[in-house]
Amino acid sequence: MSALITPLLLVALFVVAFLLLIRPGERVTALILAAVSLVAAVLVLLSGSLERAQGLLVAALALSGGALLSLGGERALSKPVSVNRTAKPRNPTNPTQRTLTKSPTVVDLKFADYDVLDRIGIGGMGSVFRARRKQDGRTVALKVPQEKYLADAKFVKRFYREAEVLKRFNHPNIVRVYDYRSQGDEYYIAMEFLDGDSLEALLENRQLAFGETVQVIRSLADALRHIHAQNVVHRDIKPANVMVLRGALQDGKLREGGVKLMDFGIAVGKVLTRLTMTGARVGTPIYMAPEQAKGNRVDARSDVYSLGLLAYEMVTGQTAFRGSYEAVVHQQIFESPKPPKQVRLEVPGKLNDLVLGMIEKDPALRPSLDEVISRLDAGVLSDETFDDPYALAMSVQEKRGTLRLLDLKGKLRLSLRDTGAGVDDALPSAPNALAADEDGNIYLSLPEYRQGKSGALIRKLSPGGQELLAFGAYGLGESELLQPISMTLCGDLLFVLDGESHHVVVFDKEGRYQRRFGGRGQGLGRFEKPRSIAATPQGHVFVLDSGNREVQRFTPQGDYVSRYAFRMDRTSDELRPLHGLGVDARGTVYIVDGVASKVRKIEADGTPGNTFSLESLVGESTDAPWLMQVSSEGYLYAIKQGGQVLRMYSTVGDLLSSNDMYAPVQAIALVNRPLA
Repeated sequence: MSALITPLLLVALFVVAFLLLIRPGERVTALILAAVSLVAAVLVLLSGSLERAQGLLVAALALSGGALLSLGGERALSKPVSVNRTAKPRNPTNPTQRTLTKSPTVVDLKFADYDVLDRIGIGGMGSVFRARRKQDGRTVALKVPQEKYLADAKFVKRFYREAEVLKRFNHPNIVRVYDYRSQGDEYYIAMEFLDGDSLEALLENRQLAFGETVQVIRSLADALRHIHAQNVVHRDIKPANVMVLRGALQDGKLREGGVKLMDFGIAVGKVLTRLTMTGARVGTPIYMAPEQAKGNRVDARSDVYSLGLLAYEMVTGQTAFRGSYEAVVHQQIFESPKPPKQVRLEVPGKLNDLVLGMIEKDPALRPSLDEVISRLDAGVLSDETFDDPYALAMSVQEKRGTLRLLDLKGKLRLSLRDTGAGVDDALPSAPNALAADEDGNIYLSLPEYRQGKSGALIRKLSPGGQELLAFGAYGLGESELLQPISMTLCGDLLFVLDGESHHVVVFDKEGRYQRRFGGRGQGLGRFEKPRSIAATPQGHVFVLDSGNREVQRFTPQGDYVSRYAFRMDRTSDELRPLHGLGVDARGTVYIVDGVASKVRKIEADGTPGNTFSLESLVGESTDAPWLMQVSSEGYLYAIKQGGQVLRMYSTVGDLLSSNDMYAPVQAIALVNRPLA
């Protein structure tokens, strides 16, 4: 008998494996295993092993009991349960409970004085419904809070504070409130029904013309002036809280009352109780004033800032600050946005200046609303006439306004050329070197030769930006160029420094080749790593060679004259690295000492002049050369190539200003602007 036990146990194991494979129901599995255990127990008992048989019998009884319990439980649950995901709701006990019908905009809301027609808006705190007043049939907008917030006393108080504030105002550009109720089961604010779109929706569909923008901002400024006169600060100026009525803008004209300022839910003032906690930030961070972002006291000037950011978005097509909540709050406090004219070059200069004034970080520097309105009425749609005798030409890595003119205070004035495919007269890339002659013509070099024009790397532009010449072909020939990196004019000659061939190639102003000099090496008149070239009116040409750590002086014919270099110290023969070169009209040479981070001046007679600090900023490349230009008055303009901050120094080396160019700068040149 014992010989049969082993095969039977193997069969039992096979049955168990088969059950695991087909995965029958729980009851079926339990009953089969119980039967197998019972048979195995009988066989083991016959073999004479009583203890093993008892164990198998216990297992059989346990499995059988589990199967019976499972059967009983299923019978208990055998009665079907109906689950309705769209079941009809119970009859509401609160009239503000609403039941959606077949149409998602029709609601079953019951109020004593109003018939609700449809829902026209929904937000995180509540919904807005179009309704008809029973008394006179007037169509109104009912603002109804969500029921879950009604248990919050602070929320209810804030919700109806908006109605209290709005009922005090009477202005064509502020939404009117007719009445409100917070009694029994009825909670609502009945407001003027506005047929139109929010400014946010309008801006998503199209870019407003500058004239339209000015009219909208003027209306909102007047509305804010009205509420400020009653000691109320809005604190949440944003496109979503401005309604533009249907047909309000026709042929570029805004009709009176065509825009409405809405949502005074977080407004505060001397006559209102402030519900927000001390230091709390309430408002939309993209349009939030810095003092509001810090949790400090807000006043009318905070609304001026938010209105300025709204104007910024309207004229540029983008918000001034972007990112997460925390990132935007940080930007509001510590960073200044790119000026509107830098984002969109068509922005009129006066409008650009007004917007920048409104978004000053310091509230004391912002204009009042009276001043804003006065400047808008005086006209901001034109640029001031730019007739300065000198300008700073600049090449930046931007598709729009790649080549631009700044005044000598660092303010963007004109755009001369763009880059990019599909643009008329576009440059193939940002010029990496600039020079200008006494007639105001601008010469530029291109870092790439894949631009047609028979591979010409040098372009000559008129003072207005029109191309006059293209010369300096790419190649290895005597009159050809490989990589022009710097240019200067001396008399009627254009000197082009080629960083690849280590030569200076000379052309006349008509693009005709004259000569070349230099070459690779460490001897006199040769260059190891040339970086920049400059020339004085006295006829001296200077080349900065960072490889040999020296500045060499040449005649216009290319003859070597002398060199300037600085030792590490009096006892060392090692030379200091040099990172920048400039000259002025008197023949003074300006050289940047890379070790001391200073500008060293050498007068025209070769005697040392004064020195002053020229520090790199965090993020600026330590290897890039300094681009330097000196005005006829002796003011020095300096910026790192690839950097964005233009510094202006006085004649004695005092830092007068630092202006962000908001784009990497590749080249600069002072330009004489002849009178038209």
